[in-house]
Order: sequence, then structure tokens, then C-alpha cells
Amino acid sequence: MIDMEFKDKFIGFVDILGWKELVKAAEAGTGMTLSTLIEVAKELGTPEDRDRYEKHGPRICRNSACTQRDLGFRLTQISDCVIVSSEISPAGIINLVDHCWGAVIELLTKGIMCRGYITRGSVYHTDTEIIGSGYHEALDKEAQVTAFKNDADERGTPFVEVDPVICNYVRDCGDQCVKKMFSRYVKEDGKVTALFPFKRLQHSFIIAGFGHTCNPEEEKRSNENLRRRIEKFKVRVMALVDLSNSNAVIKAEHYVKALDAQLEECNKSDEMIDMLSSFPPKRTN
Repeated sequence: MIDMEFKDKFIGFVDILGWKELVKAAEAGTGMTLSTLIEVAKELGTPEDRDRYEKHGPRICRNSACTQRDLGFRLTQISDCVIVSSEISPAGIINLVDHCWGAVIELLTKGIMCRGYITRGSVYHTDTEIIGSGYHEALDKEAQVTAFKNDADERGTPFVEVDPVICNYVRDCGDQCVKKMFSRYVKEDGKVTALFPFKRLQHSFIIAGFGHTCNPEEEKRSNENLRRRIEKFKVRVMALVDLSNSNAVIKAEHYVKALDAQLEECNKSDEMIDMLSSFPPKRTN
């Protein structure tokens, strides 16, 4: 029998933006099909995600400290949102952040924006129930996200904001794997920290020693493929935006701006490849 008690846990809430419009379009036969909508919602999380922790333990930072093998990981997915929670431990926080980050980037590839909040608080969370002030806090603060806002009064930007209490926990936990992975998942704007999936959209190549070992033509092709993917993501985001809704357009502009920044990184990669290819090949004896 499950102990019926509130527990101090990490809590993440992620919501799909523009869901009502997606549903209306599906009903009218002018957008995604119902089956596609269902598959989209599954990107937020499924019972199988919960079962993986039960069977295999932490997905990342597998050697980080934890209290339970399954990290106390619980997931409730309802329509256009998901609530996840995990135990208070280094492995607990980074695997919860990883889950939320994964959902956001998978939806990004489909042109769908998300917003949410990750915090710590009191909650009773089972496979079928979720009750607690920690859940309410995540839910309430989701609508007030200000990460990367363009003006002082902007609220509800399309990002999953991370509560300072989470950032402080990661900073002070002493776990280098957790710190490293967390830094890959987030971006700070000086005041606010949020998940930033756009970091993944970067081309990287390895230079060994003074002589370069990369194939310039191959690297440029890879970089061009990434550039095309990013351009497709921009088109998909704008295709799902109601252009008559100014608030929706403002949110989409955040994603477009971030994607444009990654396109600029692609340009810089090309410049770096050109520069390296101009060096004479490494001499061998």
C-alpha cells in the first residue's frame, strides 16, 4: 500500500502553447489529424517513461547520489500538459530536468512551443493522483514566466523557467556530472534561468592537435544539413501560429529569434572550417 503523505520533491510542469487552436484545426480538418495530436501529446511523457526509471534507474548521471532507484519519479500527462516529480537528490533533479528538456526539444522539431516551470515543494504524487502546494506553485508560475523577455512588462514567454531554488541546489550539490548536464540544458539571461533546447542545434567538429583532421567538405555538408533543419523548424513554428493573435505572434518571435541565433552559429562554423582548411596539412615523418 502506498503511503499517503505529502513529500518534499522536485516538480516540473510543462504546457503546450496554442493547444486549443491545434484542436480546433484538427476538428475542422484543416490542421493535424486527431491521431497526430495524440502522438504530439505523448512527447510530454508516457507511462513507459515512468516504467524506465522503475526498471533501469537514472537515465543520465547514473552514478549520482539518489535515495531510490526509481528516483521517486512520477508522471501525470493530461491533454496538453505534463506534471513530473522526483526525489530530492542530485540524480533526482537532473533526470527530471532531462525529461522536461527532452519533451521541449521534441516538440520544437514539430514547430510546437512550450512553457512551464520547475520548482521544489510539497506534493503527493502517484500514478493517478497529484495534490500539493508544490504542484500549485509550478502551475501558477507557469503563466508568469519572464525568461528572455523583450520588455519589462512581458509575461508568459515560451520557455520552461527554472526556480532559483533549483539552480542553488545544483550549484551546491557538489556533483560535477549534474552541474555539467544542467549547464547544457539551460540558459541564463542575468536574472532568470530557463531550459534552452536551441543549444542542441549547433554543429561541432574536433580538431586534433595543431594539424586538423576534419574533412572540410564533409563538415560543411553536415553544417548545411543542420542549417536546413533549423530553417524547417522556423517554418513549422510560424505555420502553427495564429497571425491574427498578437500574443501568439510575440511568443513565436522568441523561438524565431533563438533559431536565427543558431543559424548565425552555422555561419560562424563555416567560417571556422574555411579558416582551418586554409592551413597546410600536418606533416608526418
